[in-house]
Amino acid sequence: MRSFWEQTGVLGPIYRLLGQGVNDNDIALRLNVTEEKVQGCVAWLIHFLKLKNRQELVLYASAAA
Repeated sequence: MRSFWEQTGVLGPIYRLLGQGVNDNDIALRLNVTEEKVQGCVAWLIHFLKLKNRQELVLYASAAA
């Protein structure tokens, strides 16, 4: 069974926008989701990728962009 985030399809777009340096509020507006959902996805990505913090996630995502 797919997770909620996979079902809604927001992880990829959030990850890409983070790599472009877009903040949570702007990501939420662009994807038509709540800022809380963006923050939850960011927290999940940090945990899943075994990173220390958001800054590491942004660097990781920007290297992939």
